[in-house]
Amino acid sequence: MTFKIESICFFPALVMNVYKSVSLEVSTGESHRRLLLRCRAKLNSIEFREGVVEALQHAEAHQIKQWLLDLREIGELDEEEEEWLQRYLFPCLMSKLGTGNYVAMVLSNRCYRNMEEQSGSFGLESYNEMVIIKVFCHLVDAESWLDGKEASQAS
Repeated sequence: MTFKIESICFFPALVMNVYKSVSLEVSTGESHRRLLLRCRAKLNSIEFREGVVEALQHAEAHQIKQWLLDLREIGELDEEEEEWLQRYLFPCLMSKLGTGNYVAMVLSNRCYRNMEEQSGSFGLESYNEMVIIKVFCHLVDAESWLDGKEASQAS
């Protein structure tokens, strides 16, 4: 399957689509510092995995260390996709991009609150030197967190 890469104007920055399907869009700004993976409606497992693989290839080619996974429309990933990320994406990030990879996951308010109740606020974060994951319920908070990581990397 072939996907056309297109550039569109989105807010102030130029956005480049890396992958686009009915259930998943992967894009990056012109600076190639952050990937945005936005899940749409009912997530299709094949499209999700295909899009994540495309995102990983793009991240490797441009040394992108920040990922913003927007799951608000679907709530959260099902157990099968979450396990796939743990077994495939995160090990690949570590082997292809080394240390200091940041993943911000944005869940729907309901899913975020359920997760917070089940695991507490510390359960919403996962830190090691290779992949640092943090869960949010507001996109702007996730973007601010990643912006802060970008600033500290530049220092």
